[in-house]
Amino acid sequence: MPKKHIMIVINSLSQGGAERVVSILLERFYHDSRFEVELVLLEDEIAYEVASGVKVTVLSALNNQDSGIKKTLSIPFLAYKLHAYVKQEKPDLLVSFLYRADFVNLLASRFHQVPVIVSERVNASSTYANPSLQARVNKFLIKHLYPKASLIINVSEGTKKDLVDNFAIAENRQIVIYNPYDISKIEALSQESITDSFASSKVIVALSRFRPVKNITMMLQAFAKLEEDATLVLVGSGSEEVTLKEERQRLGLEKRVVFVGEKENPYPYLKSALIYLSTSRSEGFPNALAESMICGCAAVSTDCLSGPREILAPDSDFAARLSTGVEYAPYGVLVAVDDVDALKEALTTLLNDDARLNTYQSKAQERVEDFSLESIYQEYVDAFNSVMEGRA
Repeated sequence: MPKKHIMIVINSLSQGGAERVVSILLERFYHDSRFEVELVLLEDEIAYEVASGVKVTVLSALNNQDSGIKKTLSIPFLAYKLHAYVKQEKPDLLVSFLYRADFVNLLASRFHQVPVIVSERVNASSTYANPSLQARVNKFLIKHLYPKASLIINVSEGTKKDLVDNFAIAENRQIVIYNPYDISKIEALSQESITDSFASSKVIVALSRFRPVKNITMMLQAFAKLEEDATLVLVGSGSEEVTLKEERQRLGLEKRVVFVGEKENPYPYLKSALIYLSTSRSEGFPNALAESMICGCAAVSTDCLSGPREILAPDSDFAARLSTGVEYAPYGVLVAVDDVDALKEALTTLLNDDARLNTYQSKAQERVEDFSLESIYQEYVDAFNSVMEGRA
């Protein structure tokens, strides 16, 4: 039986959750004898490892220095280039990740008969809640292009519900597949040593891009109120880094909050921590939260749309949200978005209650078994085959 040719399209392979998932899936599909997989990038940027035998094609000279407007305006041109490439290569399936790649993929599909899957990675309504022109254009494109997909794979129930409720996209054209994690590989990488030393043995870690949606200021404000001896370690970088360092100084936290920059292997920092902290205003399915749980951290997260509640309280109503306060969920702690006092309470409780802290650490590792690479990979295989066989 000939191999099925799958073409995966994404903006780039720069640092990010969707990019990491694509890197993992490429590796796994490459070693599956039933498939031939290749990668198509809109921009020539690769930060994650790509299996050496995977063919990589770049459609443009765009890079991360180009403006969002320029990248948006390039969508029709890139759709034409993708169509021409599809006509030449004749894949059996096109799968795209992230909005621009999804839009390019769906526009190109108007001119060929290859089935198309798009992967919804974030909550569109909250991500594009601002009134900017680019946000309005993206919401228009989601509403009018997504229904043309053969299948939409959502990263969480929350993103699926958002597309149904706010974009009128049929529920029967959508499924949910959570992110996959190579648990044994992450555990092995977490054993590497780190050279940084911290003022306190009680380490709390956040792994994040420093952007407004990640709401790192909430962490700093809660930490300023925290009386317990602890160190907050921030792993990452981003547009808000200077502002956040200024806020750290204003709050007198220079000795208690440490910026260590981006790390090729962040897992030893997660392994060294008691608690992992996320204060996002919006997520899709937070990779770093799940990865921290693999490394044995007790998880504390804002109850934002979407993902954290599905990970930490899987039997609860995913549409429910805390407006204030704290919820001690089965697999971690949820706090209301922007409730600084609630975050301080959650951290204080865990730092002073070893039994509860240890329980959450062990429950975290139990929960992430549900997201193991092999089980999630099989869900992707089933979804891809259903589309290629016309069953979706």
